[in-house]
Amino acid sequence: ALKGIESMRLNDTYDSALSTLVVSHLLNNIGCIQYIQGSITNAKKTFLSALRIGNNVLKQTSRINKSKIIQGYKHVGTIYYNLGIANARLDLKEETKKSLECAVALQKEGLGESHPDNAIVQHNVGLIFLSAGLMNEAMNALLESIRIIRFVFGNGNRQVAKVLFQLGKVHEMKCEYNEALHVYQETLRIERLTLGMNHPEAVMTMYEIGKVHHERGDLEEALNTYNEILPIVRASSSIGTLSLVLLLCQMVTIHIEIGNIEAATRIYIRVSRMIEQDSSAQTIINIVAVGKIEYLLMNPPAAATA
Repeated sequence: ALKGIESMRLNDTYDSALSTLVVSHLLNNIGCIQYIQGSITNAKKTFLSALRIGNNVLKQTSRINKSKIIQGYKHVGTIYYNLGIANARLDLKEETKKSLECAVALQKEGLGESHPDNAIVQHNVGLIFLSAGLMNEAMNALLESIRIIRFVFGNGNRQVAKVLFQLGKVHEMKCEYNEALHVYQETLRIERLTLGMNHPEAVMTMYEIGKVHHERGDLEEALNTYNEILPIVRASSSIGTLSLVLLLCQMVTIHIEIGNIEAATRIYIRVSRMIEQDSSAQTIINIVAVGKIEYLLMNPPAAATA
């Protein structure tokens, strides 16, 4: 395909700047394939090649009509975004930051400060910053995404809740539990308003609220939150067994921390029976609260051995 495009550039009727942009686009796609195949270093090299071509095209914008200029900015911004993802996978934090900041700047240049597409870009950039451990950058990107969504669609839009949820995760990972709780509560308010009380997204937000209470040491509040969503999770066909097992395991750990070993044992026996019916649920046991559960198994109370 690259050879074909190169030969098309020899045709005087074909715009050389646009054909070069197509070459850049193809290189970007090749980089994406390399990334998916796990060749992250090669993908980065290909993205850089695509950027060199794409940036050269942007320097020739006087020869391209306005719609093509916008297309060029969006395209080069996309390559910077992909390069940022590759840098994040390679644990190159400063390069990740630089690439993603360029992606955002080009998107704004092409579409304007408050275009709805910029909210999506800022949200996605925030998630990449989060995965790279760049918490402050992640928070700034998510806040900008929320600002744009509120400006365009209003405060009660479902997309606001989606981004707020990720903002809550950032606060939680920074151990800013009061801020995380406030953000999750606002997320839940919007979700219940737009999706309903029992929607899986609202249930997940309540689960995170329970986790924050637990991390703050508010064990009774955490347990009350989990008990509130337990019947919803049980009754929902869309949430699944693994989510129920995860919730029950969290409740086991809280009961152990409180000192209510009898209740912890009772719930864990229920979990064990669920695992017998769905062996994949054992994965959750290995991930969450395994130390507390193993302690319980190694030190069973009399009621558990009877």
